[in-house]
Amino acid sequence: MKPHYLSPFFSPQSIAVVGAGNHTDSLGGQVLSHLLTSGYRGRLYPVHLSESRVQGLQAYASLAQLPELPDLVMLATPAPTTPDLVEQCGRLGLRAVVVLSAGFSETGEAGQALETRLLEQARQHRVRLLGPNCIGVMRPAIGLTSPFVKAGSLALVSQSTALTSGVLDWASGNEIGFSTVVSIGNSADIDFPEVVDFLVSDLQTQSILLFIENIRHPRSFMSALREAARVKPVIVLKADRWGQVSDQSEADGSHHTMAEIHQADAIFDAALRRAGVVRVHSMTQLFSAARACSVRYRKSGPHLAIVSNGDGPGALAADRALDHHVPLARLSQQSFDRLGTLLPPGQRRGNPLNLGNNAPASLYRDTGRILLDDPQVDGLLVMLCPQARSEPVETARQVIELARSSSKPVLASWIGDRNVLQGRALFSAAQVPNFRTPESAVDAFHYVVLYNRNQQMLFQTPPPSAAEVPPQLAPVKEMLRQARDTAGVLGDLDTERLLSSFHVPFRSGLPPPLFPGRAQGPYALRLGLVRDRMLGPALYLGPSGLASELPHALTYALPPLNPFLAHELIERSTMAPLLAAHGKPPVVDADALSSLLLRVSEMACELPEVDRIDLEVWFSPQEPALVSQARIQLSELPLPKSRYGHMAVHPYPAELVKTIALNDGTPVTLRPIRPEDAEMEQTFVKSLSEDTRYYRFMDALRELPRAMLVRFTQLDYSREMAIIAVVEEAGREIQIGVARYSTNPDGESCEFALVISDAWQGHGLGRDLMQYLMQIAATNGLKSMEGEVLAGNTAMLHLMSSLGFATTTSPDDPGIRIVSRSLETAAA
Repeated sequence: MKPHYLSPFFSPQSIAVVGAGNHTDSLGGQVLSHLLTSGYRGRLYPVHLSESRVQGLQAYASLAQLPELPDLVMLATPAPTTPDLVEQCGRLGLRAVVVLSAGFSETGEAGQALETRLLEQARQHRVRLLGPNCIGVMRPAIGLTSPFVKAGSLALVSQSTALTSGVLDWASGNEIGFSTVVSIGNSADIDFPEVVDFLVSDLQTQSILLFIENIRHPRSFMSALREAARVKPVIVLKADRWGQVSDQSEADGSHHTMAEIHQADAIFDAALRRAGVVRVHSMTQLFSAARACSVRYRKSGPHLAIVSNGDGPGALAADRALDHHVPLARLSQQSFDRLGTLLPPGQRRGNPLNLGNNAPASLYRDTGRILLDDPQVDGLLVMLCPQARSEPVETARQVIELARSSSKPVLASWIGDRNVLQGRALFSAAQVPNFRTPESAVDAFHYVVLYNRNQQMLFQTPPPSAAEVPPQLAPVKEMLRQARDTAGVLGDLDTERLLSSFHVPFRSGLPPPLFPGRAQGPYALRLGLVRDRMLGPALYLGPSGLASELPHALTYALPPLNPFLAHELIERSTMAPLLAAHGKPPVVDADALSSLLLRVSEMACELPEVDRIDLEVWFSPQEPALVSQARIQLSELPLPKSRYGHMAVHPYPAELVKTIALNDGTPVTLRPIRPEDAEMEQTFVKSLSEDTRYYRFMDALRELPRAMLVRFTQLDYSREMAIIAVVEEAGREIQIGVARYSTNPDGESCEFALVISDAWQGHGLGRDLMQYLMQIAATNGLKSMEGEVLAGNTAMLHLMSSLGFATTTSPDDPGIRIVSRSLETAAA
């Protein structure tokens, strides 16, 4: 596979530092000094107008005088000089530039104009920029870093230079290392989505931390997050949640109400949940998450066991767990019996478990083994307060052995300072997550549990409609087209027509229903659709009336929904207590509420013309749900170019499923791949001959690594597509081919790959798959398609030629052919 296009920023073999000097109090001098001190393994070229030698290295007066074209250029010169330097880089063929200098959009109108000119030069000359006003990229493993930053497996991507420096300083004193640190600064060009996309396939990175101040490209940001979270834990901390900074920079001087700001933040939170990532809300929580993610990640259930040498710490930890809705494990009878042989008679054997202030290290060890053996326990928190006869160092050694021998997460909290420092140092050296307070330790376990919960949501790929009876779209679309020209809010008759087209019964003007003589009367809920300015449509659920105006009363989720996601929204909402039976019939039927939410989800997917839907619904255990009030407001925004272009999460494209007949008449189903196809995809790859596998992957792999398998089966359909060909044998699907494309960063071209099972080659399947793939790509607005084919793969080259692809030899490898064609006529 080709190197990622951002590789020059992360793995440069040579670097030119423009503005480097002999004095380390200057920006350029400091950057060069750090590279030298850290032992950067590549070649360094200082560029200085007058000095012949800089910090012991030969210096050059200009980029044009360098003995080679470096992979990466760092600009540490005054801001006004950078546009011309970027132009010079472009003319020389230098494509990767980090602008370290400040003085751009962060300084006001004049700085914004300078940044605009800088970006124009970069785009004109095909130069990719990181920054300006940033630290750039650090890769400690190759010495591309500051001296105090340790190598590790954690990646940090941040918009804030100040916070990046603070996190690195904190990490250096806490034995946390980084695979990558990226300070994107003003992100004039390269932004979060592209950096995260690189980190997904970076073998050095196991977990990703993001510090966000604002999002410039929400759709691509969501896409990148979803891709990353499929294979690695992602933790997000967002500043300015209440708009105190961003509101001051609104171009039109407008400000948002607190209700609007809260809604936007709640929708952003729902988006992160749907993307499978974990959100934290403070620096303290970010550090706790960093500790939890700095070691080998372990999937965990939610049930926590707590061991301490005092009641107080155990109670604090238990309180924090319940604050996070982390359930305390209920120990099995076998565990109770085994604990009875260790603890003194009469000592309580519950959870949290107090071992007593004289607990030796051996008691911690034996107790920990019992708890970790219990199938009801998913994770273990071990706490110690330094008391008269406690053994903080030896106990730490025993807990380390427990962590190494168990597949369940083990966390430690050694509370105090001087007497527990050595124990904490042992934990850090052994990469056992350890914390100064019980609350921080429980927070860390909560993040691991939350990550697993959100992964279940990420795995869901619902179609735009989950109902057996599809909506009647054609008359609604025509009605909305006319209404958008004349009104901002639909009238009662048009509202009734729209809802009935989606099979939602509504009659305007009806009073609230009365069900006399019933044990339980009706209950009103409010649900509907709102449109976020960044993330598009979002569904909401909450109480009706004045209660809906209270903070946190409404709960949000991104469409599309399926029954799993609809019930998850209900369980997370403030309405959840109404569904808990507690020995009595529930007030609200969860299935009926879920069905209604799925219908509103359909509206969100299919009606970009609609800006807001507000429904008041009456529920009763004995009667069907009744929509008693409805208000539908139309959007003034232009309609998206693609069918689902208004959505942050693209639905499963069920409309692309079709059946074809091969040359011999065999029926074959072509359909987009789904996450649940992972096992079938792996079996398909294993079944290929060695030659076919080598032609496809240009590698001798025998099966797909897990990360690659996830990326191949869990797609963001808005920017990539994989069409698999399946036949039915003995009542189950068998994959016999796949064609896929991935959109390039320019948003206009894509790269394709095609492979057909050996037994099915020569039946015309490859041609059918490629023609269908090209049609889909063209329909989605892509203008060209290209791919790499080994020179020896003559059958593939012949097929590509017959499909209108031009063939050239790769400039990087004479054994590879580049095949490409325009997609202008492919949509038909």
